[in-house]
Amino acid sequence: MKRWRVSNVEAFRRFEQDDEAEASEFIDELLHGFEPSPAMLAGTAFHKALELAVPDVTVKEVHSEGHVFTFRGDFEVRLPVIRELRASKTYMVDGQPIVISGQVDALQGLRIEDHKTTSRFDPDRFLSGYQWRLYLDIFGATAFRWNVFELAELDLPGFYEVRDQHTLEQYRYPALQDDCQALVARFARFVREHVAVAA
Repeated sequence: MKRWRVSNVEAFRRFEQDDEAEASEFIDELLHGFEPSPAMLAGTAFHKALELAVPDVTVKEVHSEGHVFTFRGDFEVRLPVIRELRASKTYMVDGQPIVISGQVDALQGLRIEDHKTTSRFDPDRFLSGYQWRLYLDIFGATAFRWNVFELAELDLPGFYEVRDQHTLEQYRYPALQDDCQALVARFARFVREHVAVAA
Protein backbone atom coordinates (compact mmCIF):
# COMPACT_ATOMS: atom_id res chain seq x y z
CA MET A 1 0.00 0.00 0.00
CA LYS A 2 1.39 3.40 -0.99
CA ARG A 3 2.04 5.78 1.86
CA TRP A 4 1.25 9.43 1.33
CA ARG A 5 2.92 12.22 3.24
CA VAL A 6 1.44 15.02 5.28
CA SER A 7 2.95 17.41 2.72
CA ASN A 8 0.92 15.71 -0.04
CA VAL A 9 -2.32 16.22 1.87
CA GLU A 10 -1.46 19.86 2.61
CA ALA A 11 -0.59 20.42 -1.06
CA PHE A 12 -3.99 18.95 -1.97
CA ARG A 13 -5.70 21.37 0.44
CA ARG A 14 -4.00 24.31 -1.29
CA PHE A 15 -4.92 22.86 -4.69
CA GLU A 16 -8.58 22.67 -3.61
CA GLN A 17 -8.56 26.34 -2.67
CA ASP A 18 -6.86 27.57 -5.86
CA ASP A 19 -9.47 28.19 -8.56
CA GLU A 20 -6.75 28.54 -11.19
CA ALA A 21 -4.86 25.35 -10.33
CA GLU A 22 -4.67 22.66 -13.00
CA ALA A 23 -5.46 19.12 -11.87
CA SER A 24 -2.92 17.66 -14.32
CA GLU A 25 -0.11 19.77 -12.85
CA PHE A 26 -1.05 18.82 -9.30
CA ILE A 27 -1.20 15.12 -10.21
CA ASP A 28 2.25 15.37 -11.82
CA GLU A 29 3.57 17.00 -8.64
CA LEU A 30 2.11 14.20 -6.52
CA LEU A 31 3.67 11.50 -8.68
CA HIS A 32 7.05 13.03 -9.47
CA GLY A 33 7.64 15.85 -6.99
CA PHE A 34 8.91 19.22 -8.15
CA GLU A 35 12.20 21.02 -8.72
CA PRO A 36 13.19 22.82 -5.49
CA SER A 37 13.92 26.54 -5.68
CA PRO A 38 17.17 28.05 -4.33
CA ALA A 39 15.21 29.25 -1.29
CA MET A 40 13.93 25.73 -0.66
CA LEU A 41 17.45 24.30 -0.97
CA ALA A 42 18.68 26.88 1.53
CA GLY A 43 15.85 25.94 3.89
CA THR A 44 16.77 22.26 3.61
CA ALA A 45 20.42 23.03 4.33
CA PHE A 46 19.54 25.15 7.38
CA HIS A 47 17.20 22.42 8.61
CA LYS A 48 20.03 19.87 8.29
CA ALA A 49 22.29 22.13 10.32
CA LEU A 50 19.71 22.24 13.13
CA GLU A 51 19.22 18.48 12.93
CA LEU A 52 22.94 17.88 13.52
CA ALA A 53 23.53 20.73 15.98
CA VAL A 54 24.89 20.00 19.43
CA PRO A 55 22.74 21.43 22.28
CA ASP A 56 24.15 24.25 24.42
CA VAL A 57 26.87 25.15 21.91
CA THR A 58 27.07 28.80 20.81
CA VAL A 59 27.91 29.48 17.16
CA LYS A 60 27.87 32.58 14.97
CA GLU A 61 28.06 30.76 11.65
CA VAL A 62 27.13 27.31 10.37
CA HIS A 63 28.02 25.49 7.15
CA SER A 64 25.61 22.94 5.70
CA GLU A 65 25.22 21.29 2.29
CA GLY A 66 27.16 23.99 0.44
CA HIS A 67 25.46 26.87 2.25
CA VAL A 68 26.80 29.28 4.87
CA PHE A 69 24.47 30.84 7.46
CA THR A 70 25.60 33.77 9.61
CA PHE A 71 23.53 34.71 12.66
CA ARG A 72 22.88 38.41 13.13
CA GLY A 73 22.36 38.92 16.84
CA ASP A 74 21.78 36.34 19.55
CA PHE A 75 19.41 33.46 18.93
CA GLU A 76 18.40 30.80 21.41
CA VAL A 77 17.43 27.60 19.64
CA ARG A 78 16.06 24.87 21.88
CA LEU A 79 16.92 21.46 20.50
CA PRO A 80 15.01 18.56 22.08
CA VAL A 81 16.79 15.22 22.33
CA ILE A 82 14.19 13.41 20.20
CA ARG A 83 14.66 14.63 16.62
CA GLU A 84 13.61 13.51 13.13
CA LEU A 85 10.90 11.12 14.26
CA ARG A 86 8.57 9.53 11.68
CA ALA A 87 5.12 8.08 12.34
CA SER A 88 2.04 7.23 10.32
CA LYS A 89 -1.69 6.80 10.76
CA THR A 90 -4.12 4.68 8.78
CA TYR A 91 -7.36 6.51 8.02
CA MET A 92 -10.40 4.64 6.77
CA VAL A 93 -12.19 6.27 3.84
CA ASP A 94 -15.23 4.59 2.29
CA GLY A 95 -14.16 1.31 3.88
CA GLN A 96 -10.64 1.44 2.44
CA PRO A 97 -7.42 2.34 4.27
CA ILE A 98 -5.10 5.18 3.34
CA VAL A 99 -1.81 5.68 5.20
CA ILE A 100 -0.56 9.19 5.89
CA SER A 101 2.95 9.59 7.30
CA GLY A 102 4.90 12.50 8.65
CA GLN A 103 8.30 13.26 10.10
CA VAL A 104 8.63 15.84 12.84
CA ASP A 105 11.77 17.86 13.39
CA ALA A 106 11.66 17.32 17.13
CA LEU A 107 9.41 16.03 19.89
CA GLN A 108 9.39 17.34 23.45
CA GLY A 109 6.87 15.42 25.53
CA LEU A 110 3.53 15.98 23.79
CA ARG A 111 4.76 19.06 21.89
CA ILE A 112 5.96 18.84 18.29
CA GLU A 113 8.69 21.26 17.17
CA ASP A 114 8.97 22.31 13.53
CA HIS A 115 11.76 24.43 12.06
CA LYS A 116 10.90 26.70 9.14
CA THR A 117 12.78 29.29 7.11
CA THR A 118 11.28 32.25 5.29
CA SER A 119 12.30 35.54 3.74
CA ARG A 120 9.30 37.32 5.30
CA PHE A 121 7.47 36.21 8.42
CA ASP A 122 3.75 35.64 7.77
CA PRO A 123 2.13 33.81 10.70
CA ASP A 124 -1.19 33.26 8.89
CA ARG A 125 0.58 31.09 6.32
CA PHE A 126 1.50 28.63 9.07
CA LEU A 127 -1.60 28.86 11.23
CA SER A 128 -4.14 28.39 8.43
CA GLY A 129 -2.57 25.20 7.07
CA TYR A 130 -3.27 21.60 7.97
CA GLN A 131 0.29 20.37 8.44
CA TRP A 132 0.20 21.06 12.17
CA ARG A 133 -3.26 19.52 12.57
CA LEU A 134 -2.25 16.31 10.81
CA TYR A 135 0.96 16.03 12.81
CA LEU A 136 -0.93 16.41 16.09
CA ASP A 137 -3.42 13.77 14.93
CA ILE A 138 -0.77 11.30 13.73
CA PHE A 139 1.55 11.65 16.72
CA GLY A 140 -1.15 12.02 19.39
CA ALA A 141 0.46 15.28 20.50
CA THR A 142 -1.30 18.25 22.07
CA ALA A 143 0.84 21.23 20.99
CA PHE A 144 2.68 22.27 17.83
CA ARG A 145 5.46 24.86 17.89
CA TRP A 146 7.06 26.51 14.87
CA ASN A 147 10.56 27.92 15.16
CA VAL A 148 10.63 30.29 12.18
CA PHE A 149 13.90 31.81 11.00
CA GLU A 150 14.04 34.76 8.64
CA LEU A 151 16.82 34.33 6.09
CA ALA A 152 18.24 36.98 3.77
CA GLU A 153 20.40 35.98 0.81
CA LEU A 154 23.71 37.81 0.66
CA ASP A 155 25.67 38.87 -2.43
CA LEU A 156 27.65 35.63 -2.61
CA PRO A 157 25.64 32.61 -3.85
CA GLY A 158 24.87 30.18 -1.04
CA PHE A 159 25.55 32.74 1.73
CA TYR A 160 22.65 33.76 3.97
CA GLU A 161 22.13 35.90 7.02
CA VAL A 162 19.76 34.71 9.75
CA ARG A 163 18.10 37.98 10.67
CA ASP A 164 15.31 37.08 13.04
CA GLN A 165 13.60 34.23 14.85
CA HIS A 166 9.91 33.82 15.66
CA THR A 167 7.95 31.28 17.67
CA LEU A 168 4.34 30.28 16.99
CA GLU A 169 2.21 27.69 18.76
CA GLN A 170 -1.08 25.95 18.09
CA TYR A 171 -2.93 23.40 20.20
CA ARG A 172 -5.20 20.41 19.78
CA TYR A 173 -8.89 21.32 19.75
CA PRO A 174 -11.97 19.07 20.13
CA ALA A 175 -12.82 18.77 16.41
CA LEU A 176 -9.22 18.38 15.19
CA GLN A 177 -9.45 14.64 14.48
CA ASP A 178 -12.72 15.08 12.57
CA ASP A 179 -11.23 17.94 10.53
CA CYS A 180 -8.21 15.81 9.62
CA GLN A 181 -10.43 12.86 8.71
CA ALA A 182 -12.55 15.04 6.41
CA LEU A 183 -9.51 16.44 4.55
CA VAL A 184 -7.87 13.02 4.23
CA ALA A 185 -11.16 11.62 2.91
CA ARG A 186 -11.29 14.23 0.13
CA PHE A 187 -7.63 13.58 -0.66
CA ALA A 188 -8.16 9.80 -0.75
CA ARG A 189 -11.11 10.09 -3.13
CA PHE A 190 -9.14 12.40 -5.42
CA VAL A 191 -6.16 10.05 -5.45
CA ARG A 192 -8.30 7.00 -6.13
CA GLU A 193 -10.09 8.74 -8.99
CA HIS A 194 -7.20 10.56 -10.67
CA VAL A 195 -3.73 9.52 -9.50
CA ALA A 196 -4.12 5.76 -9.80
CA VAL A 197 -5.16 6.22 -13.44
CA ALA A 198 -2.34 8.68 -14.18
CA ALA A 199 0.27 6.39 -12.62
